[in-house]
Amino acid sequence: MAEPWIRLEGLRVVAGDGADARVLVDGAGLALAPGEVLALVGASGSGKTQTVRACLGLVQARPGVVAGALEVHDGARTWRPYQGEPAVRRAAWRALRGRVLGWLPQEARASLDPLRRIGAQVREVLELRRRDGLPLAADRRDAADWLAVAGLPEPGRVAGLYPHELSGGMAQRACLALALARGSRFLLADEPTTGLDPTVQRALLDQLGALRGEGCGLLLVTHDLGVVARLADAILVMDGGAVVERLAGGSLHQATSAPARALVQATLRQGEARP
Repeated sequence: MAEPWIRLEGLRVVAGDGADARVLVDGAGLALAPGEVLALVGASGSGKTQTVRACLGLVQARPGVVAGALEVHDGARTWRPYQGEPAVRRAAWRALRGRVLGWLPQEARASLDPLRRIGAQVREVLELRRRDGLPLAADRRDAADWLAVAGLPEPGRVAGLYPHELSGGMAQRACLALALARGSRFLLADEPTTGLDPTVQRALLDQLGALRGEGCGLLLVTHDLGVVARLADAILVMDGGAVVERLAGGSLHQATSAPARALVQATLRQGEARP
């Protein structure tokens, strides 16, 4: 069976139409393979979030996504969810979301069902996984097993909690458990460490890094260059809706584009300002 992959080319996202139209993303592209961490970095408003959301079909098509080709290969079949009639595109997104493409949002607690316990939500995605015929390891058959995989202490207790009873870090890990339990081959994460204290950030990043060894690909949107240095195999720098530079992981100091150098300098100044 061929390896899965994601390939995005020529993405153009436009808000509004006519004289009020505003280009949010202009010609962006990326490629992601299993076991790879690709970081998408840039200043606020550079188009990072719109790009990653477009890879999940969370940006409205026409208007919204007005151009671009997305291909997702799940190991057996290649999906092109921006092609075809609306019904064909909707079917493609339904097949891809969760089973192939997992989502780790910035506001994790808001993405959880507030009326259901965490364990019940994990069990629901496990049932979807079983319906798809995706295998389960003997030690990962229950909700608590997947909460433990996501790094949550006392997973049995956490399974009985409601989202409002979780801290920010716990909520992020619960979302991670949902994506992993569903069987997602790729995780698309939008600023997953925002608002978390440094200790919780490190623990979550360690968990995300460990997924690389299990063959999970990670597309990581972040403005935190410390996260990039720690995790990324490759870096895309965005500015004004376009990808302006591509770098190998750990080579941001070699950046030549003005936006990338500005990010590095801002990070250095921020570090100097800390007590």
